[in-house]
Amino acid sequence: MAVKEKTRIVFTFDEQSLAGLEEIKDDGNYACFAETVRDSLQITRSLQKLAKRGYSEIIVRDPETEEERLLIIPTIQAVSQKRR
Repeated sequence: MAVKEKTRIVFTFDEQSLAGLEEIKDDGNYACFAETVRDSLQITRSLQKLAKRGYSEIIVRDPETEEERLLIIPTIQAVSQKRR
């Protein structure tokens, strides 16, 4: 069985970005920052793949009230617009 190589990366965050990362880690019950970033990258990559196929909007729905919200993520919209 092959052993996965690991690469160490150092990030520098301003206070606000670090606080946001800590909040995501805590709210998501992630064990560490690396796990938090890994999951965030997977979500972003999935959204980029959909955007490349032409999807441009993300709609979330409250299951109790059926209220919907449109999420605007400029970088995902940019990927979608490149396709056009």
